[in-house]
Amino acid sequence: MTDDRSSPGQKALGHGGLALVLALVLIPYVYVIVTAFKPAEEIYDATWLPQRISFDAWIEVFEVNRFHLYLWNSLVAGAGSAALAILIAVPGAYIFARKEFRFREPFFYMIVGTLIFPFILLIVPITITWIRIGLFDTFIGLWLAFQIFAVPYSMWILRGYFAGLPKNLEEAAMVYGCTQFQAFYRVMLPLAKPVIVSVLFLAFLQGWSDFLFSNMLTTGDGPRTASVAIYASTAGGERVDWQVLMVMTLLTGVPPVVLYMLAQKHLAKTFAAT
Repeated sequence: MTDDRSSPGQKALGHGGLALVLALVLIPYVYVIVTAFKPAEEIYDATWLPQRISFDAWIEVFEVNRFHLYLWNSLVAGAGSAALAILIAVPGAYIFARKEFRFREPFFYMIVGTLIFPFILLIVPITITWIRIGLFDTFIGLWLAFQIFAVPYSMWILRGYFAGLPKNLEEAAMVYGCTQFQAFYRVMLPLAKPVIVSVLFLAFLQGWSDFLFSNMLTTGDGPRTASVAIYASTAGGERVDWQVLMVMTLLTGVPPVVLYMLAQKHLAKTFAAT
């Protein structure tokens, strides 16, 4: 344990800087929460705290805008995207990390290199293709579109972790009677649990918060997600219901925060190891 030899002035400066950063981070969130409970007549008041707590915006969000349906669509889109990304990325990353074959490195970096490609250029061809093959306005269409980004970065993270594990793990398992698949399933996957949980969280977050694909590949009658519903509530109108917008924003932001708190330990292990 080291002694803190900072002077009182240095400590005060450090604490002041920390308080400033904390205020810059928290003030927008506090403003969103406060505005969500303000009555309509107090939206443009300069005071922070409302004179009375109002749930009118919450009632409108659920009963008029039926926002819970869009939240459900976001949940299904994010969960499906995460599950599909894991099913594709885990065996792919394992093969690229633990197996030797010709052109292994070029193939891997070609996959990961797609992350630098501007995905907005893919919207038109993907939309046309999805309409032709019947995937437009479906959850499956969204799940597949999300993999364009989810699979490369998932493989990138997982491959680094698999490559860092001792090379004799599979051989030791096979000596005790495991097949090669059983060695992968019983030994490698449990060891990679923190990374898999982290990748699941990141892939879910991408599907949950995506706007580009969700907006272009769905309609109002299909699996439109919460992020698109928030945009639709502000676009094309002469007046923005700020309290309704803040309620939508708050409801959309809470699930990722809760999931992050649950996955925080695994995320810390993942990024410490990669």
